[in-house]
Amino acid sequence: MNPYENMNHPIIILIRGLPGSGKSYLAAELEKAFGKDVTVMLDPDAINYESQEYKDHVDAQIKEGVDPALHAYRFSRNKAYQGIAGHKIVMWNQPFTNLEIFNKMVDRFKEQAEEQHTTLPILVIEVNTPPELAKQRVEQRKQQGGHGPSENTFSRFANDYKTFANDGYDVITIQGDDNTDTSVATIIKRVAALV
Repeated sequence: MNPYENMNHPIIILIRGLPGSGKSYLAAELEKAFGKDVTVMLDPDAINYESQEYKDHVDAQIKEGVDPALHAYRFSRNKAYQGIAGHKIVMWNQPFTNLEIFNKMVDRFKEQAEEQHTTLPILVIEVNTPPELAKQRVEQRKQQGGHGPSENTFSRFANDYKTFANDGYDVITIQGDDNTDTSVATIIKRVAALV
């Protein structure tokens, strides 16, 4: 039996790091380990912007007068809220370089959990990869037709990125060039203590 099925509360896992650090790969391996049925995977680069669900969301946001720059974020946030209500493991994979915005997002998650009368452990996974290696990976991905930030955006992320370990969060630091199986095992051990 999957120990993450029928949990008494949800868990939020926020995976942060530079573009090209290995966040998406790590998140995919964690999703396999936890089980797709018990996880809600969020990644702005993986949203199907052509889906009817997303189009309906945008229509509703436009009616509310929401800034189009926030549509994708709010789509993911709504998915996170559904995961909180369903006592799922919600994994959100993004660089998350701005601490103030990060704090506001986490506060909204906590408010949602309070409304659902549930506790909400939050685990932050920081995937550290040397900027040169991360940039090289992004360039390779773009050459193969994949996504990636512009050079200026990457530089801004690299300049702004710092650990949140000193800001009151439960943080696991993973080296982006380490063995993924070892990293996954480390994270699963910590998550097991939160169930």
